[in-house]
Amino acid sequence: MSNARFWFVPLKDIAPGEQQAQLAAKEDVRASDLPASFNVPSKLHQEGIRAGHVLALHDGDTIAALARVLALDSAGSLHWRRLPMLEAPELSATPELREVTSTEAQQFKLGIDAVLRDVPASSVATATPATTTASGARYWKVAPGRNGIAWPEWRQRGIAAIGWPDLGDISTLSESDFQALSKAKYNKDKRSEGPYQVWLFHDIQPGDRVIANKGRTSILGVGTVTEGYRYRPGEHTVEGEDFPHQIKVKWDDTTARDIEDQTNWMQTLRELTQEKFETLVGGSGAVPFSVTDPSNIILYGPPGTGKTYNVRRRALELLGDATASDSPNDHVQVEWERLRQAGQIVFCTFHQAFAYEEFVEGLRAITDEEGDVHYRVEPGIFKRIAATAAQQRKDAFVLVIDEINRANIARVFGELITLLEPDKRLGNPNELRVQLPSSKEWFGVPPNLHVIGTMNTADRSIALMDVALRRRFVFEEMMPDKGELERALVDKGVDEPVRALVVAVFEKLNERLRYLYDREHQIGHAYFFGVESLQGLREVFATRVLPLVQEYFFGQWEKVALAVGYPLSAEGEPKELRDDEHPTGTILTARRLEEKVVLGFDHDDYVDQVAWDVHPSFRARGEASPKFVAEAFMELLGETGEARAARVRALAPEAGG
Repeated sequence: MSNARFWFVPLKDIAPGEQQAQLAAKEDVRASDLPASFNVPSKLHQEGIRAGHVLALHDGDTIAALARVLALDSAGSLHWRRLPMLEAPELSATPELREVTSTEAQQFKLGIDAVLRDVPASSVATATPATTTASGARYWKVAPGRNGIAWPEWRQRGIAAIGWPDLGDISTLSESDFQALSKAKYNKDKRSEGPYQVWLFHDIQPGDRVIANKGRTSILGVGTVTEGYRYRPGEHTVEGEDFPHQIKVKWDDTTARDIEDQTNWMQTLRELTQEKFETLVGGSGAVPFSVTDPSNIILYGPPGTGKTYNVRRRALELLGDATASDSPNDHVQVEWERLRQAGQIVFCTFHQAFAYEEFVEGLRAITDEEGDVHYRVEPGIFKRIAATAAQQRKDAFVLVIDEINRANIARVFGELITLLEPDKRLGNPNELRVQLPSSKEWFGVPPNLHVIGTMNTADRSIALMDVALRRRFVFEEMMPDKGELERALVDKGVDEPVRALVVAVFEKLNERLRYLYDREHQIGHAYFFGVESLQGLREVFATRVLPLVQEYFFGQWEKVALAVGYPLSAEGEPKELRDDEHPTGTILTARRLEEKVVLGFDHDDYVDQVAWDVHPSFRARGEASPKFVAEAFMELLGETGEARAARVRALAPEAGG
């Protein structure tokens, strides 16, 4: 049989008389619409008709309809779609099932260009080229080189391309001419061999749908063809080989995803049935996401309550470690590091300068070897892990954002604020995608990506961002925990007197902070985890706790004094205020600054002041006896009398009675 792609098909050969008019008028015809006794798929396939060919269905006198074959195999799969035809030619003779000659082809007044494109070029050399798009879309998969190496350029330039450069421009060749050329250049002329894919590729039309695949188990993107075959030598190379045969594609969806193994996807290009395409793109043919109920969690509370520490356990739980909540710290640390290196956990910290460009995507300046500056779109932290999660659907992923309230949430998240909602994730009924402003890619958030944030309630920025995240995140409060502190001290083997003192100081200080400020400005138990001795408590208090209290009550030393138990009068003045250089108190000192002594004269606008400071012996590098340190904390606790003396003896036995 010759290589014609335009066929006469007598209606009498495919259906009995009473069904012929109905078939000719039907928009879509499948094998199930045809009588089984006529064995139409096998008959057409044996004649040489294939998907993409055009059929002229006739009743013996006139052409009743034109149709494009969308699927056809000898096993019984057949699908054609009716094409527009402005005027049907009259037949001078009744043709049998055969190819349409060049003279006959020119008699058809067609409303599409795809039909004449399907006729061998030698048959339509004098035909007027049409410019409109075919109404019957076809479906394809094409691989962007080995392991998808060319995909970034395809996505950026809006193209798809194929190799075998020695064939040159094939746009004016007939199929027989092409086969002869393929034989001459590559010694291959069979339809099953590689170069024949170029012939199929040149048949792709505007409106056709295309999948870009990576191997047999991944889809990189899905697009719509906007411009058909064009020959562009030297414009696009893949691993050193010229890929001159190109089409233009609008890549509508660039979300990578895993699919079930397509064992017949060994070739670069393959035509798909509409059903197969829709199955793959629609999701039922894709590997299901391992997670369908994503978690957006924020752990919040005062500083030192173990938010950053506990976020590791929560991350492991979300990744499937059922023992994480009770596991030893060493196990948690090892597993965290393993999963972080594997890419399933990504950790970042927000700060005031953190921006959308770092989190989602933005332009980056690149300087080449010649010193010229170029700009390109670079994905940010969130976009990278979301793309990985969308591609590796069988695994779960966690993004941890420490200090999430330190950044401008609206500016950093942008449109992600909406996309993060569980019901808006990919694969959900309310799935939502947005077009990113820089890359113009369509982007959605996969459900197997969990997001955990930590938030310090002592940070003043919390009031500015709470409303923005409240609907999208579950908030879990973490407050100072006496039990956690006691367990940590017992595990360290801290002596009972010191352990009791640490817990008492922790409770008394937080009681006063709640009273003087609020519950969100307490001191977390984690600040005291490193204490092993009385001097260790002094060091932690002097270097970590006291500076934080000073920050809470910035410039209000009277409140700092109240918090640490400095003895004050009912009027808020230090009870023992001396005017010499010998300081009073233990944790803090206070001395009088007399106006006349400091300024040298009395002034109407100034009065005597109180000078507050941390006691020199209580500072981290100060020298303090165990008895002095014990007395300092007794002052904080407000203990007096024999109870105070007994506790001091227990803490500093070398001091004697």
